[in-house]
Amino acid sequence: GALSCRSLAFTGTSFELATVRLDATARAQYDASCELWRDMRRMLDLAIEQGIAKKFARAEFWSAQQRFYKGLVVAAKVPEAVRLTQEALARGEAVVISLWTTNESVSSRASQSGHAGDGEEEGGGGIGGGGKVADGFASGPELTVEQLLDRNFPTTGPQGEPIAWAMEAIQGFKARLWSLKLPPNPIDELIDQLGGAAAVAEMSGRTHRYIKDP
Repeated sequence: GALSCRSLAFTGTSFELATVRLDATARAQYDASCELWRDMRRMLDLAIEQGIAKKFARAEFWSAQQRFYKGLVVAAKVPEAVRLTQEALARGEAVVISLWTTNESVSSRASQSGHAGDGEEEGGGGIGGGGKVADGFASGPELTVEQLLDRNFPTTGPQGEPIAWAMEAIQGFKARLWSLKLPPNPIDELIDQLGGAAAVAEMSGRTHRYIKDP
């Protein structure tokens, strides 16, 4: 805990790096996601050139891409984090896991938009991108892309007329996104694999926790 807390000194702490190697499924997800982002950028550039999308959409695009890959990298570490935690607990040690993000903001936006999934939220309903969830939990990277497409990719022209090719492209992107079967929200997956809310004390700033249906 002291190592991950910026307000404390590093005195008395030590660390070692653990390399997490991606399996074939994770590598395929990563490669396919790169192709998806490439094609999404091409469509956005075309829409901007035609004057049906605002130039600031590019800034939103790159910001979303950073959030997407940050979430993907964190999720890839979950299995190894669970293994190391179980080994430490078997030695009688206490374990503190520090995460870059809880994905609450993107999950909250999805919940407010009415996407329903198989996961259950304590105090509310579950969520999932396009009505889909991964292992019972929403996927932060998946929701990030879905919300980018819904909020920043145009489907109508200057006069409000529908743009068929743009709508078709967006639906195609979403289909490719869902086919990736991206990993679930890391904090929820960690808690679930380590024994659930009864065994893991969560100290975070999020206001809701998502649990699997019995």
